[in-house]
Order: sequence, then structure tokens, then C-alpha cells
Amino acid sequence: MKPFEFIEHTADAGLLVRGDSLISLFTNAAHGLFEMIAVVNSIDEVSEIDIHVQADTIEALIVAWLDELNYRHETEEMFFKRVEILNLNSTELNAKVYGEPTNFDKHVVYTEIKAVTYHQLYVKQNPNGDWEAQVIFDL
Repeated sequence: MKPFEFIEHTADAGLLVRGDSLISLFTNAAHGLFEMIAVVNSIDEVSEIDIHVQADTIEALIVAWLDELNYRHETEEMFFKRVEILNLNSTELNAKVYGEPTNFDKHVVYTEIKAVTYHQLYVKQNPNGDWEAQVIFDL
């Protein structure tokens, strides 16, 4: 099972994410976002940031999670490489993200993500117990 795949979408981009648990789904979604933004192998884990998000539904939570990661990337001028989810339920997530300050001499950037959208969004648990989500990004 691939943890995520990039989805082509008119004027946008997306991720089809899979995981054997809710934590792995949200972890894989974050890694997909990171890899959409920049070459992850060029990023070192020299800084950590605490993340806390809440939402009313699991769908809104994955949007809030990815939106917060993108917001922190933009406002704190950081590239992220890894996440550690400390607590996750259907309405709340606490995590640490690891990365380093932006350095355009070192980091290869692919794209800028303007927003995480609700367009064609879904999060579901399959009959075999695995989780799947689709998220579309406005570029």
C-alpha cells in the first residue's frame, strides 16, 4: 500500500492518502504535503514546532491539520520533513513537526500551496480497517 499518491486536478493538485490507522493517515497526509512543497531529502531536522488543531468532523480536522502545516511553513519560513502525532481523535490533534528554516540555496522548492480545500474531500475507513482520504489543494 502506497502511503500517498499525487492527484492531477485542473489548476490545482491533490493527494490520495492511505494509512493502516488514523494516525498513519494523518502522518502520510502531512508527508505528502511536505513532498508537494519541496524536496524533503534536502531538509534537516534542526527545529521542532508544536501543532494543535481542533475541528467538528474528521474531514474538517484533516483540512485544519494540513492548513496549519502550510500556514506554519509560510509564516515561520520553515520547511518540514517529519511529524510525530502525539494525540489524535476525530476532533483534535496534537503533534510535533520537525524541519529547518527556509534556505533557497539549499532547498529545492516545487510549488506554493495557497489553500487546502474542501473540494472533493473525503476521509473514510475501508471495510478492511484501513483509512483513506482525498484532499485537493489550491495552487
